[in-house]
Amino acid sequence: MPTLETPVPARAACQTIYLLGDAHLGAQNPGSEAEIFRRFTTFIDALRGQRNSQLILCGDLFDFWFEYRHVVGRSHFRTLARLADLIDSGVPVDYLAGNHDFWLGSFLREEVGMTVHPDALELEQAGRRLLLLHGDGLRQRDHRYRLMKRVLRHPLAVAAYRLLHPDWGIPLALFCSHLSRESQREDRYDDADYRAWACRRLETEYDLIAMGHTHVPALLAHGRGWYVNAGAWMRTFTFARIEAGVPALLQWDGQTGRPFTPAQGPGRMGREQEQ
Repeated sequence: MPTLETPVPARAACQTIYLLGDAHLGAQNPGSEAEIFRRFTTFIDALRGQRNSQLILCGDLFDFWFEYRHVVGRSHFRTLARLADLIDSGVPVDYLAGNHDFWLGSFLREEVGMTVHPDALELEQAGRRLLLLHGDGLRQRDHRYRLMKRVLRHPLAVAAYRLLHPDWGIPLALFCSHLSRESQREDRYDDADYRAWACRRLETEYDLIAMGHTHVPALLAHGRGWYVNAGAWMRTFTFARIEAGVPALLQWDGQTGRPFTPAQGPGRMGREQEQ
């Protein structure tokens, strides 16, 4: 199993952590984009001003994100403004880069106010060690993807893509993202490798490991701690809340978070959850 790039040293977490991932805003999901955004904004608004709380976006908030030097995609304006307001209210926001948003940069840091993490984030909460990451590239057979990831993140690759006008570059990337999602439709729901990777590290290093990427909501006690996956907001509207190092899996109904129990245990995701 691949090793993880060395994360920054652990820092103290807030008393309450909210973890949300894989919203894939802008993916143009037929008939659902407006509802995905509506629930996201009501969730963000509910967090405003909460004392000693923080929000961690566990990657792929957008179906595609690329920072041109002087241009931001207009479709994400309201989302970014909502997040900036949340940060201004006193709730810090951390962003863990996913496989649809390699190219996080200065705009999110300097204009929106997020703390951006290219890879993993280590936190300490109530004396417990937490590792949070998106999770892409962890499977044994992902060696070609890990190489591609390094190439795409290289400054020369970023500079080359910036030569494309945004009116061409953004639609092209969204089209490629759609093709990639369809080609992996059957494969992506198998999360066994990700759980196995997390469980090994729970036995020796961490008290909680949280990730996204698989789109499979999960809450699993193992060894000394917990494996948690917030699931895909774009499908299940699920998120995790972590307090005193202990996670809970919840589903946002537009007004409040209700306890959510995954339909199946480890392994493949049931089709009733995919919809």
